[in-house]
Amino acid sequence: MQVLVATMHQTDTSLAERMNIRCDAVLANQADREEIVCVDTPHGMRKMITTATRGVGLNRNVALLAAEAEILLLADDDVVYNDDMPAAVTAAFAALPQADVIVFGMDISKNGEITQRRAKTVRRLRLHNAMRYGTYRIAVRRRALLDHNITFHQSFGGGCPFSAGEDSLFLKACFDSGLTVYAHTYVLGVCSKDTSTWFRGCDDKYFYDKGVLMRKLFPRTAYLMTLYFGIRFKLPTDHGVLQRLRWMYRGVRGGRRMLPFADYIAGGRS
Repeated sequence: MQVLVATMHQTDTSLAERMNIRCDAVLANQADREEIVCVDTPHGMRKMITTATRGVGLNRNVALLAAEAEILLLADDDVVYNDDMPAAVTAAFAALPQADVIVFGMDISKNGEITQRRAKTVRRLRLHNAMRYGTYRIAVRRRALLDHNITFHQSFGGGCPFSAGEDSLFLKACFDSGLTVYAHTYVLGVCSKDTSTWFRGCDDKYFYDKGVLMRKLFPRTAYLMTLYFGIRFKLPTDHGVLQRLRWMYRGVRGGRRMLPFADYIAGGRS
């Protein structure tokens, strides 16, 4: 297996050691240079591909293009894995030969303390109960992605016109292609959520971008899904229900032409 890490501004491959990656890894590194570095270590081969590009979807696709292993674990650079992770992930795929994609558990930490423990029972997932899982918990069979030409959308996520949603779109593409998706009880490690390079709060743009995402995910039922999301929204925000829905509905409309928030505002819309 290989771990595919999306990261930025790395100068060497030491990130793999900090993440406790004990198998082969591809580091897709966005910086201000073009470079490929390969380092053979006792824990596996580290390949770092540095590009002067921006956008997490594009970065993950760079890692996918460089991947060679049968099983690929998608990763963010704020994860620290358990020592037995490679063996546990490969064992899970061996125990579930019908699974093309497995979503694993992950502990979430803030300020050094575990605030959430995310591990589920082993079960098959369907579209309606899989959209909330982040990319850093997903492992896939490489052959399944190649056979169905599945990649990450390059307009959604950190550094992209629309601030998040590349993980949901990736899983949606897997379901649309008929891949079999499972949840698993094994906890990969700890993901730190102390800081974010893109999240600036649940403001107008946040909800507008959610509307665009709903249009992309559910083109026929975007308004209904937006209503559900807006009413059940739980994160801290100064926006009441009506204000949330107003901006998300604008995003659904703007999503027809994939119109970014700045262009929507520049066009005199409000």
